[in-house]
Amino acid sequence: MGSLDSTFSSHYSEQKWVRQINKHFAREVRIDVENVPVSVFNVPKSLSGTKMPDAYLPQVIGLGPYHHLRPELYQMERYKIATIRSYLNSEQTVNFHDVLIERLKEIEPTIRACYHKYLDMDDETLAWIIAIDGLFLLHLLLQYSQTDYIQSKKLTEGAVMYRDVMVLENQIPVILLKEMRKTLGITSPNADDDEELLSMFVGFCEAHSPLKPANRSQFSGKTNHLHLLDLMYLLIVNRRATKPALYREPTKKEKEDPQPDAARDHEDFIVNVDDIVEAGMDLGSVGRKAVMPIRIVKTLPWDKISNLLGLKLHEEDNNDPEVEEISIPSVTKLIKHGGINFSHTTGGIRDVEFVEEEAMLYLPVITLNGDSEVLLRNLVAYEHAASGSTLELAQYVDLMCGIIDTVEDAKLLREKGIIKGSLDNEEVADLFNGMNKSSASSSNEIVEKINNYYCRKPVVKLRRFVENRVYASWKALTLLSTIFLLLLLLLESFCQVYGCASFFGQSN
Repeated sequence: MGSLDSTFSSHYSEQKWVRQINKHFAREVRIDVENVPVSVFNVPKSLSGTKMPDAYLPQVIGLGPYHHLRPELYQMERYKIATIRSYLNSEQTVNFHDVLIERLKEIEPTIRACYHKYLDMDDETLAWIIAIDGLFLLHLLLQYSQTDYIQSKKLTEGAVMYRDVMVLENQIPVILLKEMRKTLGITSPNADDDEELLSMFVGFCEAHSPLKPANRSQFSGKTNHLHLLDLMYLLIVNRRATKPALYREPTKKEKEDPQPDAARDHEDFIVNVDDIVEAGMDLGSVGRKAVMPIRIVKTLPWDKISNLLGLKLHEEDNNDPEVEEISIPSVTKLIKHGGINFSHTTGGIRDVEFVEEEAMLYLPVITLNGDSEVLLRNLVAYEHAASGSTLELAQYVDLMCGIIDTVEDAKLLREKGIIKGSLDNEEVADLFNGMNKSSASSSNEIVEKINNYYCRKPVVKLRRFVENRVYASWKALTLLSTIFLLLLLLLESFCQVYGCASFFGQSN
């Protein structure tokens, strides 16, 4: 039995496991869970291992079976129970176990089907966790059912608590909340839709979403969202019901023969310098003289010189950077060197657009406050975990991470009305610089359009040529200059000792 023991945790014996399997099998035969979608996922490892893993963990309140029993969060248990008692009436409190707990135990297979991770706990424990955390969440969101009350309560009380409510692994499925409200008589047992519950959810999203959500009218009477985080994601993505502007599947050619950036840059530099030289030749004798040094520098075999000296023209870095971002110039460079301007759009992430004729990049307004990084990270994590997602939000976040490098970049976007909120410019820059590239599996059409437009600018062509062809060979140039100087010094010393007039055919 030694090998068999290793498959069981310390809490379970083989006999107990057999009893539970028998019970679960009998219940699942009676309850159809095939149509119950998995909605509460674990954070993908590709994201949870980044610079800020705490963003994916609740700090004060653990909701649901993933985090409820964590020792550092259990101190809030009394607060949860006190909150629930104020939420329920006396009759609901007296019959709490016989009515609600027993009902949750009856639908225990449905509860387990909602969670991606196996729940290593018995039915009674699971039912109590869902009951306590579900009712606590309902009480917390009750204030958001009143539209005129939302703004006064926004981020004024328990900011960390509201932040924890949006953590991916801290979600309570809507299907369970609706069942609890029906069981307690809060809503009609035969009601498929719960308008009050939807109103609370939408009110919370409108108060805390970093990006402007879709209008309430677009979701009136529809409660097919899976949980609170899922609804916020849907409201953000569906701000404008049009074809996504940021997402494009890579073509077959790109998949089979992706051209390395270095090789593509090398070809571009040669073309760029040829364009500059041709433009100078058209200016007459003055232009020809001006571009003569560039022609000489271009014709030098820098690759061979560097290789002969044991140097490399382009440094190779085999180590992955701590934070990987998409390749796009910053806001400052796009404005200064590319002549590209920025403007805010009233739409959402699907309205991101680069209009080449106007040299204008349109971006939605984003409001960044103390909990915005946690919200963005968990929204992107949910987008990754959910099957069939097009990573539209991840593409937008990657774009923002790519164009915001410094405090000046954040300042420029704030001046354009694109960035709002309580975070200062330095905090905004730190936020986007700390987030890793998350949409590597797809191409970003907007980024490609911007890069193509930017690289066609003559000043950009010359700048990139100098940076990549001359500056990159500074080691070779320095070594050659040193050798040339030493040769001149040796020649001078030789002439001082032996005289050089005879060698040059001069008497003096």
